[in-house]
Amino acid sequence: MPEGWAFFSFDLPGCGASPKPSEWSFRALAREVATEVIQLGMRDLVLVGSCSGAILTAFVARELREMGRPEVVGRLVMIDPFAYCPWYFRLFLLPLLGHLIYATAFANPIGRGITNFFLQDKRAGDTDLTRSFADVDHRVTRKYLRMLYDCGQPAQFRGMGLPVDILYGEKTFSAVRRSVQEWKAALPQAQMKELKGVGHLPISEGTKEVAKVVFGGGKVKR
Repeated sequence: MPEGWAFFSFDLPGCGASPKPSEWSFRALAREVATEVIQLGMRDLVLVGSCSGAILTAFVARELREMGRPEVVGRLVMIDPFAYCPWYFRLFLLPLLGHLIYATAFANPIGRGITNFFLQDKRAGDTDLTRSFADVDHRVTRKYLRMLYDCGQPAQFRGMGLPVDILYGEKTFSAVRRSVQEWKAALPQAQMKELKGVGHLPISEGTKEVAKVVFGGGKVKR
């Protein structure tokens, strides 16, 4: 991280030590995060989100604008971003059966190991795509999946003129590749960058390349 920068990482509502959100929707979630961001007392921040968290950056930026504080955010960085809930995520949301499918894949170490093995072509080296599921509240994770399913399409953010950088791995999911094109259609100003040899976790697998983009837009104004 370059000198003169500060990096803030939030426990999202319902995660870590943070209480659950007041409402299980991306709009409500984004308003809570936007309120916290305002309290930092800074401007021209770079909002960074990975995977489905990239969608949240767009929601937060829009909420800040609607709250009369557009100056708080100067740029968005979306890392391997989903634009919609792909079919394999929707399996986890099926009535009754979805909970069992999710538990088999992510809620136990054997299932996580098997899932990670079968996703080896979507990752680089020894990266573990399922490791983070070991320490989460799985009920909350499924709630986040439901919010992803219900959050709408990138077209809703058309006209948002913020500078945007979109990074994605060469070996990522096909759903992410399609999502990247949807984001580009909605945000034509976005600068795109494919990271060679990188899978779905560019922060871990292409750290230096990601850092160049995240920290490439100037210093935070205090």
